[in-house]
Amino acid sequence: MKSGNKPEAGKVKVRIPKQNRIGKAQPDPTKSPRYYDPQTLKLLWGRADGRCAMPDCRVEMFVTEDNYDPVCVIGEMGHIAASSDAGPRANVEIDLRIRDKYENLILLCRNCHRKVDTLKQRYPHERLLEIKASHEAWVRTALPERGFTHLRWKVLKLHGDFPFDPTTIAEALSPDHEASVMQINVSATRDSWVAIQTSIQTQIHAMIESSDSIASRVAVFPLAPVSACIYAGYLLTNRLNIRGFQYHRDQATWAWPKDPSALTMPTVEESAKSVDPSAELFFLFELTAPIDAVELLEGRAGDRAVYRCSVPDRSTGWLKNKSQLDELARKAREMFEAAAICYPGSQCWHILYAGPAPGGVVVGQQLNPTMIPKVQLYEFQRPRHIPSITITPHDSSLTRWTLRNTAASV
Repeated sequence: MKSGNKPEAGKVKVRIPKQNRIGKAQPDPTKSPRYYDPQTLKLLWGRADGRCAMPDCRVEMFVTEDNYDPVCVIGEMGHIAASSDAGPRANVEIDLRIRDKYENLILLCRNCHRKVDTLKQRYPHERLLEIKASHEAWVRTALPERGFTHLRWKVLKLHGDFPFDPTTIAEALSPDHEASVMQINVSATRDSWVAIQTSIQTQIHAMIESSDSIASRVAVFPLAPVSACIYAGYLLTNRLNIRGFQYHRDQATWAWPKDPSALTMPTVEESAKSVDPSAELFFLFELTAPIDAVELLEGRAGDRAVYRCSVPDRSTGWLKNKSQLDELARKAREMFEAAAICYPGSQCWHILYAGPAPGGVVVGQQLNPTMIPKVQLYEFQRPRHIPSITITPHDSSLTRWTLRNTAASV
């Protein structure tokens, strides 16, 4: 220190407080004092396994380099309801002492923390709670030493011309997790239906032949034309353990809603009957929209019978719960079985489907290859339905296996 700066002998140095600079920002109202007790820290970091809770991230929160750098912590404890009264997802009714507790915290990397606090509409309070719970369930199952179950699913993605968001697949499968992933691309605007049919058949047969038909589990995430979905379901059959998922656009997730609103179930009626056991059969699935099949029906020369499966609240948001998917599968199976009994001589079935993609998969699963004739599928191209895929019993891996083994025994 320079001598000129030393206080004179016998005098006390007076500390003059610093003045705020002109234009200095005021305290941020979104910030508040934080206090995390040891119990909270142990629960939050332990149950998350020190990983980001976002299903499309799950990065480890510790970064280090061997023999040189110290450990760098990139994890942050995000608040589900804001710690202050002005922060993201603020809830003034929550006591300040509760806001820093485990129940209101989620472990995130810095990037994801910034994302969820900026995109407040995409990540509301309820969705963050679901993400946290799904991540902790994933930790319990994905890590064998912590797992309650070892259930693993082969993931089948049916990808059409629309964007396919896979980021919430792990969340949808929780508490189980994926074993492998197969993606089948379907483009009705680029490829012919014959080429699409061949591609689907080849890939699904390969998957089935490499699987244990008893222990295998296949989780189907379809966002493709309905004809492709029905055909894929037919090839998979209902003898495999299949789980279907619906993409919920409003919530941008594949996970089934926890508490959906009132649910309606499909009903079946035979709206046009025939006395001819060889009549052509038409199956109309009206779940998201009504089907105008008058032109198609009037163009048939012989006798025909028409079955309808419908719901009273037809809309693109009808499918909200797996129980509706299960009921649709049951109704379709009963309808197909009744039709096979009433019209044993029918040489052709026609299926026109207006419904959600996973519904097409479960409908296809109910087509028993040992009981059905040729089945013609249709795709809607305004203003009419056009023929797409033609199903024959020999397409099925089940009948191929039966024929192969029968020939070997002879």
